[in-house]
Amino acid sequence: MNFITPIFFTLIVFIIGVILFYLFRKQYESQIIPSTLLWQQVMQEWQATKWWRKLQNYLLLYLQLLILLFLMLALARPFLGVNELSGEHIVFVLDTSASMTVEEEETTRFDTAKQEALELVEQLDDQQLTVILAEEIPTILFSTETEEQTMKSRIEDVEASFQFADIVKSIQLANQLLSGTSGEIHVFSDSVAKESLDTSYLTNKLVVHNIGMSKNNLSLHTLGVSQNNQQISGILTVFNESDEEKLARITIESNGESIITIQELIEPGKLKQLAINDLPAKSYYKAVLTTEDDYKADNELFSFLGNNTPPTIHLIGDVNSFTSKALHYLSTDVVQYNQDTAVSGDNVIYVLEEIPDTKWPNGPTLVFSPTNGESFPVSPKENLQAEVKTIREDAILRYVDIGEVYIQSSSPFQATELDTILASGETPLISKGYYKGNPLILVGFDIADTDWPLHTSFPIFLYNAINYLNEKQEALGYVKPSESLSINIEAGTTSGVILNENQEKVLDINLDEPTFQAPSHPGLYKMITESDLGRRSEKLFAVSIDAQEKNIQPNTSFSIEGKHENSNTNQEKPNEIWTIFAILALLVLFLEWEVYRRGISN
Repeated sequence: MNFITPIFFTLIVFIIGVILFYLFRKQYESQIIPSTLLWQQVMQEWQATKWWRKLQNYLLLYLQLLILLFLMLALARPFLGVNELSGEHIVFVLDTSASMTVEEEETTRFDTAKQEALELVEQLDDQQLTVILAEEIPTILFSTETEEQTMKSRIEDVEASFQFADIVKSIQLANQLLSGTSGEIHVFSDSVAKESLDTSYLTNKLVVHNIGMSKNNLSLHTLGVSQNNQQISGILTVFNESDEEKLARITIESNGESIITIQELIEPGKLKQLAINDLPAKSYYKAVLTTEDDYKADNELFSFLGNNTPPTIHLIGDVNSFTSKALHYLSTDVVQYNQDTAVSGDNVIYVLEEIPDTKWPNGPTLVFSPTNGESFPVSPKENLQAEVKTIREDAILRYVDIGEVYIQSSSPFQATELDTILASGETPLISKGYYKGNPLILVGFDIADTDWPLHTSFPIFLYNAINYLNEKQEALGYVKPSESLSINIEAGTTSGVILNENQEKVLDINLDEPTFQAPSHPGLYKMITESDLGRRSEKLFAVSIDAQEKNIQPNTSFSIEGKHENSNTNQEKPNEIWTIFAILALLVLFLEWEVYRRGISN
């Protein structure tokens, strides 16, 4: 037991004073009596009385001394130990990255981190708590909470996000939240290195709890598959992070069917490339590491076999010179054709101007200023009166500030099967969708009737349009956990879902939004959309962890004092027990009063 204000022990003089008062209190007066016989009998009885009964005559003295002793101890402010959490406001930074799912001692690092955080919550002494989830973009779980049960339930409900944890930004955010107040920052992670942190801005104490000890991990780093002269081959890289040589057993499969099995010894701390030859044609390939280790999130990789060759752009008709020049910057393979030339080919995007739909080629097409046709009736050109507005957010208009563009006139067209994304009043200006099974973008105005080429948004629009027209129909590619993924929904689409490898529904797609959030758990997923015309589209995509999350090497815990903090802002908070002695003094006071009352009544 220690004392915060031991100076109050000088009050012991009052205890001594009370004893002196009893010693020098008024004595009995001398009286002359006829005989001492009766007094001798009383003295004999007194001497025969038990010692504890003798003490009853001094009970008031003892109780008064006890009251003074308890009051003196209360004023000295005794305490047992020191509260680890000091300051008014505590901030927890909880690492939710993939490496926190490493399994050690029948639990994960993430569960251990949450348990340690919950133990610290129990030590809070009327202090505010804020919890930050360290993700690619740090997220505040809750702020300045004081209700212990709410804190615990919110922390217990947190799950691993499998995202890259930006610890540096999370600590910077925590430091900003503590601006102007006292407190501490506690980081629960596994691999934060002291030398990697810039502590010059820290104003409060930083405590890093690095969790974990295991390095038992074989990691699949990369998987690439390509086709050359009708032969499909691939390259797989494997890293052994452990301290001993490991036998890597890897299976290459697709749609649940095993294609090839590889076994290779990997030296400790080495990255090894494995060649995969004579693969059969599949829409995707999955590499599965079957060797047991402590980290499962990096034991699978996916690769899609697609055509990665940039498309050829065919210009047909009198395409505006500004459009042609911008497309030459976007592609090295641009070919100009006359309006009456019949062209076709694979991996081709067509850009047309003033051509009716009856002469459109079969393929992805961008049409400027169309003329009247069969499927898309076009009215004569007319000046625009209403304000040009974006009807819906779309990837084609991403980073395009259409408000700065002047459009003088446009040719109204009817395209009910397309989705209008830009309009002037009731006049559609840009629509997109599918025509005869191919993606189509319809621009109702002539570029010559606008000042769009004078703005930087014009080549951006062409870039977005080419990406939309060149969209691979069988795969959406690779995304990070919980990444926002752009999608192009065909007009007339009535439903969309995301399924995992087990054909279980993960989420429903909001068709009113141009993007959706990918699942957080790594794996292969399928996006399925259906239209009112019975058209069904299936596209694969793979959720993969960040390359930085394929290392599970833990670091040691450490703490850093704030460089610019006031010397009194982060004092350790002792666990005081003075209230106990104050309550005891009050109880003894009541007891002393009762003893005195009974003595008077008797």
